[in-house]
Amino acid sequence: MRPIRKARLASLIKEEISLILQGELKDPRIGFVSVLAAEPTEDLKECKVFVSILGSEGEQRTSLRGLEAARGKIQSLLRNRVRLRETPILRFTLDESFQKTQDIEEKIRLAREADEAAARERESRDKSEPADSEDQS
Repeated sequence: MRPIRKARLASLIKEEISLILQGELKDPRIGFVSVLAAEPTEDLKECKVFVSILGSEGEQRTSLRGLEAARGKIQSLLRNRVRLRETPILRFTLDESFQKTQDIEEKIRLAREADEAAARERESRDKSEPADSEDQS
């Protein structure tokens, strides 16, 4: 399959699964799920779907199990929307890069705050100490 066609198909699958999750799937286990990407295999027999799930680790696991349980229904709805000879078998994968990015940003924020506090401390210490050269004259 040509790379451009594969990229278009991946984008279409991602969008359609997003719409299915938003409007047509009523599984209470599935929480706030964002479809980040879809990667179909060359033969289109399978498609890895990367998702981000809001919530605690337990809520994420529950939502992922809900997605796996609803996989057949999602594939069926996808088959009706996207015309392919064969609908790929969907494999849902939790994409943790978003969470890792948030963790890194939090660490950077804390480091900046510590730096700013240390700078304020040095500045106030410098202002409160009298200059040695003025005292000795």
